[in-house]
Amino acid sequence: MERVVVFGCAGSGKSTLARELASCAGLPLTERDALGELGSPHYREALRELARQPLWILDGAPYYEDDLIYAAADTLIFLDYPKRVVMWRVLRRTLLIELRRRPIGGHRPSGLAAWRDSQHPLRWAWKSHGARHHEGLAMISRPDLADAQILHFTHPAQARRWWLDRGLSGGS
Repeated sequence: MERVVVFGCAGSGKSTLARELASCAGLPLTERDALGELGSPHYREALRELARQPLWILDGAPYYEDDLIYAAADTLIFLDYPKRVVMWRVLRRTLLIELRRRPIGGHRPSGLAAWRDSQHPLRWAWKSHGARHHEGLAMISRPDLADAQILHFTHPAQARRWWLDRGLSGGS
């Protein structure tokens, strides 16, 4: 594994797995959310630059530069967990952020009123779960990605087993 994309629904554990894998494998981590506004010229150029690098892990689907990044990747990790699992994870993370008033990853404390916002992680996970599932299934069945190692985990226990089988510590 030298060029890895970790993708899935909000709350699936992409960031956690990507950080742990980067740490254990010694690969540089790029957080998609840190690249700027999706689709912006800066964002797109950052992904094009990433594709030219020999070693990397991308935390999140590379929207707007999908073909370029997926073609450059040698490993795709699709976290495709049940809705109840991701909703519990997003709720737990949201409560921790709000109670501690400290950010976790790209998510910042926003107060309870923000939960009504359609872009709030809790609402976003609820409404986008099905779409991410179907996008991921379509993506991993693309014939042009046949040379990539594709890992499709449908439950966190599968990801943990894979992690432990590789002799890595931690695991999502």
